[in-house]
Amino acid sequence: MKPLFIDGMRGLGDNIFQRAFVKTLTKSWDVYLATPWPELYEDLPVEFVYQPTILRTQAKNIKRQQRQWHDKPKAPTLQPHYRSTELAQGLFKSMERKCGVEPSPMDLPAFTNIIEAPKPICVVRPATLRKEWFAGSRNPDPAYIARAVERIRDDFYVVSVADLKENEETALHPLPCADLTLHGGELDVRALLGLIQAASLVIGGVGWIVPACIAAQTPLFCILGGNGGANAPERITDSRMNLEKIGFAKPDSFCYCANMRHQCDKRISNFDQQFEAYLDRISTILH
Repeated sequence: MKPLFIDGMRGLGDNIFQRAFVKTLTKSWDVYLATPWPELYEDLPVEFVYQPTILRTQAKNIKRQQRQWHDKPKAPTLQPHYRSTELAQGLFKSMERKCGVEPSPMDLPAFTNIIEAPKPICVVRPATLRKEWFAGSRNPDPAYIARAVERIRDDFYVVSVADLKENEETALHPLPCADLTLHGGELDVRALLGLIQAASLVIGGVGWIVPACIAAQTPLFCILGGNGGANAPERITDSRMNLEKIGFAKPDSFCYCANMRHQCDKRISNFDQQFEAYLDRISTILH
């Protein structure tokens, strides 16, 4: 087969979405992929091309690599990158136009969970603010995350995960109560996604947990904030995805702005009812 160079997306969540297209492309091409997250493709016939990044968590993962990086081949170049202005028809459809192929079903390599727990695991992703990619408007009100976690604490072993760093990324209060707090980036991407694959429930806002849970088929209750122009459920999901275990709590006046600093109205007046309805639905599916 002929070589193809994919100048891939950089974000963790975007790479999980992107994997579905890379998997299809490997059936017709010898794929060379630039990505900070090669672990997400390690079960596919892909060669990895080194490209530096200034973003902290991505650079941190590149430094962990003990693999051989390949030079960029002389080959056709494909860029799955999308802009927020292209998301009106959906993230997946935008990537499909860029890649020229239909996606394979979303999945992940089989990772190992290293967290031992006496009860089913609930992974919680607290709301954070990142200096290098400030997206405060998409965050939910952190009080809703804390409230949801408090509701299920008796039945789950709660693990809160983040990669915080002073003056770089901070968590918003109130923080959810947890049995195990890993907010220093203690888990590498294999352990992080292994934890997601092993979890019985995930709670948090829009971000990498959405594609991770879709790919792993792990129940997710995603609490929306604002910035719906790029983060509305209908824009980040697709009818070809299995969304049976995914639930979204949407603010009363959900804001469809495309401004990452906009003061969106994030109030959810019937939040408790939405969460209870989701728990009932998931209980029915799992049993």
